[in-house]
Amino acid sequence: MSTLKQFNYLITIVREGSFTAASEKLFIAQSALSRQIKNLEEELEFEVFDRSEKKIKLTPAGQVLYKSIKTHIVNLKSSISLAQGVGRGEGRIVKIAHSSSIILDHKKLTILDELCHTYSIDIEINTVSSELQIESILNGSIDLGLIRPPIYHSLDEVDSITLYTAPLYVAASTSNTFFKDKASVSVQELEQQNFVSIPHEERGGLSYLASNLCLNNGFFPRKARIRSRKISQLDLVAHGFGICIVPEEFKAVLPQNVRLISIEGNHNLSEVKLVWNKDADEIIKNCVDFFKD
Repeated sequence: MSTLKQFNYLITIVREGSFTAASEKLFIAQSALSRQIKNLEEELEFEVFDRSEKKIKLTPAGQVLYKSIKTHIVNLKSSISLAQGVGRGEGRIVKIAHSSSIILDHKKLTILDELCHTYSIDIEINTVSSELQIESILNGSIDLGLIRPPIYHSLDEVDSITLYTAPLYVAASTSNTFFKDKASVSVQELEQQNFVSIPHEERGGLSYLASNLCLNNGFFPRKARIRSRKISQLDLVAHGFGICIVPEEFKAVLPQNVRLISIEGNHNLSEVKLVWNKDADEIIKNCVDFFKD
């Protein structure tokens, strides 16, 4: 069967004007080049070159073939290159989810942009709770997840790594007199404060982490009248409904009249994990390695 390589040989021979010049251009022996063209002619069942004269010359059938191949070979090469890229995963849409407590700041977005350029992929981002991310990883509706433990769902069914760990802070309104002039606060001091975020009965994440911190210090967070487990909890803090415990990265999205106060002690850290399917393909594994680096 005729091959793309043989057609390239044919075009090069005509362009260079001789088998000798073409073989030098192609870095193959002249005898091997002649054999390839002979095989092509046998396959096509007509002679491409008129060998009756010393200088090469296309036969009438060869001229028709050459003009047609020359016109279409560029598009054919482009199609092959595109198909090869798809085979390598290029142009693929990688679906990434993150919990609402994980802020897509400049650093994270820069990493995602570099990931796109490195592996020639596109990325689609959605906000999904940490619990639902595990289910979505397992059913294949997302490829990678950014979660904030603890969560109720077992991580044994997926692969995961810790991307980073950062301190937790109390987010309070600048009008809250209790925190006036305080640079730090102990968890115990928060017992009488209203919390605008408390745990969901079926989900883990940041609110679960914050409540555990309070429980370890002898109390359950006191409920504010209006609550949220999303980024809007900062808006509730800004309007004086209460306080919340948030990770350091919330500094990037703080309302103007909300400040962060350090939490004293050694157990006020929060980690962010990257999760993916144990049976992930090579492209996803490359993305994971990129995050590791």
